[in-house]
Amino acid sequence: MNETLPFPHSTVIKGIEWLGDRLPYPDMSVTGDSYPLTWADDDAIYMSSGDPNWHGVLKDDGMDVEKIDGYPPRYHVTRPDDLWFFRGSGGHGPKPAGMICVEGKLYLALQNMLGTKPPVYGEHSQHGSDSYILVSSEHGQYWQPHFTEMPKVPMFPGYRFGGPSFVNFGKNNAGARDEYVYAVSGDQWDNGNDLRLGRVLSTTITDPSAWEWVCDISNVALPQWSHNLDDAVAILSWERHISIPDMVYLSAIKRYILLTWRLHTDFTPSGSDLMIFESPEPWGPFSLVHYAPWEDTRVSPYCPRIPLKWMEPDGVTGWMLYSGSWGSPDDQGPSWRPYYRPNVRKFRFELY
Repeated sequence: MNETLPFPHSTVIKGIEWLGDRLPYPDMSVTGDSYPLTWADDDAIYMSSGDPNWHGVLKDDGMDVEKIDGYPPRYHVTRPDDLWFFRGSGGHGPKPAGMICVEGKLYLALQNMLGTKPPVYGEHSQHGSDSYILVSSEHGQYWQPHFTEMPKVPMFPGYRFGGPSFVNFGKNNAGARDEYVYAVSGDQWDNGNDLRLGRVLSTTITDPSAWEWVCDISNVALPQWSHNLDDAVAILSWERHISIPDMVYLSAIKRYILLTWRLHTDFTPSGSDLMIFESPEPWGPFSLVHYAPWEDTRVSPYCPRIPLKWMEPDGVTGWMLYSGSWGSPDDQGPSWRPYYRPNVRKFRFELY
């Protein structure tokens, strides 16, 4: 990267070291992307896939709910709920943005509730707005509200909190910093500008009126909060670099890890970049750990996630799970997409 970076480099984490090659999920008939995930009370990882297709016979749009048992490289994915009535490919229908487990309940944030809209920043970005949160007390087998009961108005209309990604702390949210659940959101699905932070008491996650957002970080030690989303300020800005994020807390080093990415154009395979930040608080200040092209244009990875269940005892070694290109090689048919499925890769954060 030759561009001047607008962030200081971390003084805690030198960088990321890859400890092996990318491992795609071996069942090539299970496809999809996005994969927001959480470590639940039953010790399984739950995630949601955008535009899923299982074995070529079920829907290949909308979103679903999936369950991961085991550890890489021999983990196994099953499907508790196909969310059949959430339909629409790409931005034309609901897509998953965040997931968390709190007191045995799964919460799933989705975006694009009202379908596609023009991207806010024009070319080389795809919109992500109009978000909503579902809850399941049955480990993903049934969600409330049911699709027939969902209101026509999103919980968070517009793009300012259009794709909430919950901040995960541990199994069943163990180790949470306080009584709140936190979530970060970009302002586009990919290649947006700003990241915002919201929080809500863990007992009122599905009540939009209970949420509040950082509205002033002039004193980074004591941010100000507002219940008016229009007052929310960006906790991180980087023009055309902020896409659907993921944030986890690594207790071993007392740091929040923020993952985001960007596509070189608005379609894969055209290449992508991976960005990793760290901060002492969920609102910052953020320091850069890693910024570089991510694998190659055939894979064009996106939506990086860190499953906390897969972190090793040292607290800095684990596996990253991410999505891969929805495009097809030129010499193959349109249905053959070898990277469009869960991909995992082992890593270690190098400390100073």
